[in-house]
Amino acid sequence: MVKIVENDYLKIAVKHHGAELSSLIKKSTGTEYIWQADPTYWGRQAPILFPIVGRLQNDEFLVGTDKYTMKQHGLARNMNFELIKRNKTGLTFELVNSETTLKNYPYPFRLRLQYDLFEDALMVAYEVFNPSEAAMYFSIGGHPAFRCPLNQGEKRSDYQLVFQYPEIAATQRLDNGIRNGKKDLILDNENTLPLTDTLFDEDALVFEKLASETVSLQKGDTPIFTFNFKGFPYLGIWSKNRQSPFVCIEPWFGVADHQSHNQQFAQKEGVIKLGGGESFESIYSVEIH
Repeated sequence: MVKIVENDYLKIAVKHHGAELSSLIKKSTGTEYIWQADPTYWGRQAPILFPIVGRLQNDEFLVGTDKYTMKQHGLARNMNFELIKRNKTGLTFELVNSETTLKNYPYPFRLRLQYDLFEDALMVAYEVFNPSEAAMYFSIGGHPAFRCPLNQGEKRSDYQLVFQYPEIAATQRLDNGIRNGKKDLILDNENTLPLTDTLFDEDALVFEKLASETVSLQKGDTPIFTFNFKGFPYLGIWSKNRQSPFVCIEPWFGVADHQSHNQQFAQKEGVIKLGGGESFESIYSVEIH
């Protein structure tokens, strides 16, 4: 099931399954910005990463002496959300813990995803609520994939990502999804990241604590959209391979396990501790030009 809302500028569609954004269209041109899940390359579009971001060692974590298993990026992306609120320009979806989730993630939770259109911008808000008295631990993040190139006859390498400020930014390298401690300098006091064919040969780029709060997809000097990730401590940039015609811009609270991690979930890098009865909120946005 898919729900659609629109305003004078934009039209979006969101699936109940995973509360996943499946379309973002500029109405004046009919341009679709969201990757349309061609399984030849990658069969997802904008999964929600919760309660982990990335991969765990052996797909396992510990809470004390109890061991749990969880696949990469967590359980929310594979579950059906309930639509709890709808108006002309917004949708709110909710997922709550169940007997099924507690088998793999031992914390009660309420997760809400809110999509709102404001003129030429889409805002995506996460809210995590801890209904129990004890603290809970989690990570959360986005994984939206954008069509790149947008037009026939173009290549992904015709485009660039342009950060708000010049950055000295190294990526944390991954082995089979696990951080191996190696870092490679990607931006050396630069703000422009060309989307070269070989950029993702060693998996995703994983940046931490960037000075910028925005990054824009551009073709030459022409901005396509601006992505605002203010407040997110990590940013992932990814595409499947040299040929895949999309790029993911991924704001994260959390990161994949390091190969030296002891697997204790409460000690995982980037994990958020949320007290009983407390809520956590974060927002990213996409402004279409």
